[in-house]
Amino acid sequence: MRTYPAVQGFHWAITALRILARNFRVLILLALLLVLLTQIPLLGGLISVLLGPAMLGGMVWAVQQIQNGRRPGLGALFKAFDGTHSIGNLVVLCLPSLGVLVLLVFAVSGIFVSSVGGDPAKIDAMRQDPIMLLAALRGHLLPLALIAVFGSLLNFTLTFFAVPQVMLRNQTGWMGMLQSLRAARINWSALLVLVCAVFGLIFVTVLALQLVLLAGGSLGAWWRELWMLLLIAALYAYGAVLTYVAWHDVLDESPTEPALTTSSEIHAEM
Repeated sequence: MRTYPAVQGFHWAITALRILARNFRVLILLALLLVLLTQIPLLGGLISVLLGPAMLGGMVWAVQQIQNGRRPGLGALFKAFDGTHSIGNLVVLCLPSLGVLVLLVFAVSGIFVSSVGGDPAKIDAMRQDPIMLLAALRGHLLPLALIAVFGSLLNFTLTFFAVPQVMLRNQTGWMGMLQSLRAARINWSALLVLVCAVFGLIFVTVLALQLVLLAGGSLGAWWRELWMLLLIAALYAYGAVLTYVAWHDVLDESPTEPALTTSSEIHAEM
């Protein structure tokens, strides 16, 4: 397990962007398939919540194959289900996000019940009236935001490095989360810079997307839907590459793949 300075987070963001650009067609097709699967009624929710780490693991595995000079097919997305991995260990990685979701649901339910005094009729009326819901939540936005923010941070630190550890090193889900937490603790400054860099890239991308949507506004709703689909897929693909790049630097003990753009190469080019 290696420790890096804060600036490494920026290098991870740039390296991942370059890898994605060089292999855009392969990775965007995998990400588009994942996005389409999440849109399937009922099954999509299962994929997003319970099987999300397994599908992300398939994309991370595909990135590793690319870095080793191989070209993965669409089946790479389902690599976690081919019998060579314990799907249970990947499903375990969804527990932190489920815990945050359950905590938020209990918090919101408690706010509703306390605001109407436990009257079932008023609770039903509130559920059907968005204005009443917002009025009940308005005075509790800060604690709900704190739960969401700190819960998201905890989920990030527990799973960011854990997905490739479980997928590429066949570790148990619990051990993967423990190592991810340790890696995040000793590289907190690099991860902070990484998160800031990613938000900056998203901001620029969204601005560019708005220009594209304005330019094609006369084409109708399908134009907007198409570009939103591509944006979400691109974010999925970038997230998978970013996860692999950071994990490779911090936790991977195997020899560096020749195709991987290293930090020293970035320094040289800059």
